[in-house]
Amino acid sequence: MTLSEILNILLGGGFLALVIGIITLKATVRKANAEAEKAKADAETVRITNTENATRILVENIVKPLKEELNATREDLQATKREMASTKREMARLRKAVEAASGCPHSDRCPVLLKLQDNPKRRESRGGDRRAEGVPGQHGGDDKGGDQRGGTQERSIAPYLGRQPPETT
Repeated sequence: MTLSEILNILLGGGFLALVIGIITLKATVRKANAEAEKAKADAETVRITNTENATRILVENIVKPLKEELNATREDLQATKREMASTKREMARLRKAVEAASGCPHSDRCPVLLKLQDNPKRRESRGGDRRAEGVPGQHGGDDKGGDQRGGTQERSIAPYLGRQPPETT
């Protein structure tokens, strides 16, 4: 083969096209890789934006209302605790007053003490007649102030509220 044939083959288009194609292909691959990286970065940005939006919606629609409800429940609980403490103090004051009232010389006929001694269960079982209850200070029914059952008197300690029950004879 002569030099002109070799140059003709080399410069004739086949080989030159191949070399140009390889160089162009390398640039095309780089460009495609750059575009792919850009697309990945855009997709990541969209994913982050979507996550932020979802988180914002979650916080606004779920977390904040639950937090407000929790705070309201805590406030109600605190108010209930204060109310219970107040009620407890009032009950203690009432208990002390009732205990002190039993030492009063007029306690046998004191309408307040008699009302406190009124037991609804006893009223229902005895037909609602207070005289049949045997409450001290209430005269009526029998003179002994209680019911006689088989020779023994049955009494509850509750009606006396700190006073000693009367002696039975």
